Amino acid sequence: MSCAPADIVGSWLHSYEEDSQTTAVYRPPDHPFPPSRRVRRGLEFRADGVFVDLRPGPDDRPRPVVGRWRAEEWGRIRVAFPSGRDAPLELTVVSCAHDVLVLAK
Repeated sequence: MSCAPADIVGSWLHSYEEDSQTTAVYRPPDHPFPPSRRVRRGLEFRADGVFVDLRPGPDDRPRPVVGRWRAEEWGRIRVAFPSGRDAPLELTVVSCAHDVLVLAK
């Protein structure tokens, strides 16, 4: 991983305007995002291993889906959802800093 697991702890909103063909960019919620007609997806990595995936709900309000995350080798983050309704996620961190988190698509 190009950063320590502690570096991704916090809340992140998808800054899809900055995405490339191969990466997805996330910024802290206080970032000055341009106006958007679509709901921004959010990710929250808590230090205690709790993961919150904020997904657009049927009424466009974010719908939290809670799981557990852990850092694995080579910048991979594994997320499991105990409900069993949601498939596990494997995220790959390309880079991170205090104001930007870049994930592979």
